[in-house]
Amino acid sequence: MSIFYGKTPASKMLGISQATLWTLKNSGQLQAGKHWLFATGKKGSTVLFNVESIRDWQIEQTKIIDEDPKASARKIATYPQMGV
Repeated sequence: MSIFYGKTPASKMLGISQATLWTLKNSGQLQAGKHWLFATGKKGSTVLFNVESIRDWQIEQTKIIDEDPKASARKIATYPQMGV
């Protein structure tokens, strides 16, 4: 069972500011029902965050960012060294 937290404890547990947490939610990077929800199920109620699910998202985003330069480097054409 998932545990959802308010913005203050969630941001502290995730190591990000409340503003960043809201930006991630409002930009659509965090998915409704998976990463966050309305506490009453109605728009305008308190928003709660699934810290475990967001932590998994952070891990996946980190892997993508870490792999990007490596993938780009693999695409660079290399040529055999010419003998002198």
